[in-house]
Amino acid sequence: MGKSDFIKDILVQIKAADPVSFIRFESEHSLCFQKDKGYWLFPMLYNFYSTVICNEKILSLIRALGMQLHQEYISNPLNEIMQIDKSLCIDDSYVEDYIRCFQDKESDKQIFKDINSPYKTKGISLALTPISRMSLNSILFEYRDYEHPYILADEAATFVYGDKIKESVELLYRSILQVISFPNRYWNSEYGIVGAANTFRLLLLMCPDELKRTIYRKLFVYDFLYLTKIACTAKDHFFQIEAYVNRASIIRNPLITSVFPLGFNPDLLYISDLYYAHFCNEIAPQISYSSGWNYFMKSLTFYQHANIRPSWSGGYVDCEEQGYSEIVEGKHIQAITIAHGFYNDINDGKYTLTKDELNQLFNAIHKECNFNYKGIRNRVLNYKTYE
Repeated sequence: MGKSDFIKDILVQIKAADPVSFIRFESEHSLCFQKDKGYWLFPMLYNFYSTVICNEKILSLIRALGMQLHQEYISNPLNEIMQIDKSLCIDDSYVEDYIRCFQDKESDKQIFKDINSPYKTKGISLALTPISRMSLNSILFEYRDYEHPYILADEAATFVYGDKIKESVELLYRSILQVISFPNRYWNSEYGIVGAANTFRLLLLMCPDELKRTIYRKLFVYDFLYLTKIACTAKDHFFQIEAYVNRASIIRNPLITSVFPLGFNPDLLYISDLYYAHFCNEIAPQISYSSGWNYFMKSLTFYQHANIRPSWSGGYVDCEEQGYSEIVEGKHIQAITIAHGFYNDINDGKYTLTKDELNQLFNAIHKECNFNYKGIRNRVLNYKTYE
């Protein structure tokens, strides 16, 4: 019996055992029956029948469903990276309430901030949607008890892009505490792993220079791990696209070369990630073109010239035995293997962020916010001008 058939069979049995309660469950938890929200089916079922209905016969059916889902998960040797364990998912549907609440309070008008560009003839602007301080404070108050990495990182990013970096630091600290050890309750949550990746991305930008050869490398390992998991498992098309774009943006830093296997060339993964940012799902090409980035062309340019800009020098087209398609596919697969190795290394303590290191990192960030704000602001935001 296939997975979908097994799930349907369990649901039929639950409905037969107590039709009234099942109709109520369908009505109150219709979200988990949507195609891209299936991660919430098991936790919603279990919570409903264990706390509201308290039917032991039905709970035994739900536990059987959980065991089947877990067995399918562990059958893949790279499951920790390539799959979500649906038996360990949490019901964090409240994150969608948070997103709607935030969107309702945002301004209808966008503002644009010019960013220092690496291109000689191409400018870059960041589109921001303002939110009033009163509205933001009301959201912070309403969701103050939710220690969810997506919510915390999103609130932190709002402060960061509003040029109030110091106010984001406590939120990032609360977020990182949820996601630095494995297993953690958010590892099998799509919103959880996206929040974790956003947390580490911001901390990589904030990390002071004196920690670049120590703690920075560990932050990178975590970010690479979470971004790879998102790329492999995200149902949300935008999350998947952003995972490839963000991984490409951090992969070519010479400070992190030592964490990769001997002989690994980050440039080739950069080429692969930009390709997948353009083609990873059905809306990716449209996003790539409409954003003005054209990730496929950026990938080809780097393959042909080993540079983000065309030049007369030869690129990887001249020095690599493998062709473009082979590089793209091969590095995509290798990234999953590397991420799985990082997962094991963190569990073994090699790249685990300790409490002392977290204190060192956040103390250094606080110090820079207080005594060198222009420095951290330029590093994190990189705007051409500030108000």
